[in-house]
Amino acid sequence: MISSKDLAHLFMLDGEIVSGPELCIPAVWPAMMRGESIFEAFLVRNGQLPIHIDDHDERLCFSARLTGFSVKEGDLRDGLTRFIPFLKKGDWRVRCTVLRGVESQHIMFSAGPELPPPKEVALCLSPYRLDPYDPLAGAKTSSRMMYQCARHYAEEIGAYEALLQTIDGDWAEGTSTNFFVWTGEKIITPSLNRGILGGVTRLNVLRSLKARDILCEESRVETFDLEQALEVYITNAVIGLIPVTKIKGIERDFPGLQGSKLKEVRQAYSQFLYQLT
Repeated sequence: MISSKDLAHLFMLDGEIVSGPELCIPAVWPAMMRGESIFEAFLVRNGQLPIHIDDHDERLCFSARLTGFSVKEGDLRDGLTRFIPFLKKGDWRVRCTVLRGVESQHIMFSAGPELPPPKEVALCLSPYRLDPYDPLAGAKTSSRMMYQCARHYAEEIGAYEALLQTIDGDWAEGTSTNFFVWTGEKIITPSLNRGILGGVTRLNVLRSLKARDILCEESRVETFDLEQALEVYITNAVIGLIPVTKIKGIERDFPGLQGSKLKEVRQAYSQFLYQLT
């Protein structure tokens, strides 16, 4: 599975626009030598600022506080405002990366065209584990070897995404997604104290469900919960909310697009987004 997230070809490094072949990042930067960088990724549609850009801005500041970078509120919005005019019409996957250099930090925006997301997907249970007690849990960093290995594991067995377990045995998140489970009584999603990245789409799906009085809960998600689930969805800031048809490693199938709860959840989320515009 090669995603458009791997195919960026337009870059802005410290305010200067460069094409992919022209981009040069010194190998001696700690960002390159040790993966010392943080980032945010999201969809830019037809040159418009994402309506959740302030949530991404806040999370970038949170990651910066955990990792010792200097990022102020509004830095992401300001940089993206300068970058967007260089994007053509259409959907673009955009990433803002803050990199640690030798004597200072650097900010890079990158972008590549984004294809329409799949209508429904299959997941798998991966053998990779998160530590919910890690002091850096919740920071969105570029030190992602474990996530990439889990992603390749999913590719090898024909799944779109892999779920990662915690060292305690509960299920936490995907390699680049959060997930939700419809139990028939309530919707549950792993809580932030399980070591997950608090996705912006996850946050706003929760807000939308609460606004519509749809019972939802942040808690541990055990294997039993997946085995008994009626519907499962994954979310992130690029694909939105996508239903699941299968989790390899769980015997039962899921309804995907035919899920009875899916329509209500998507309507709640769509109405919430509409109210923000």
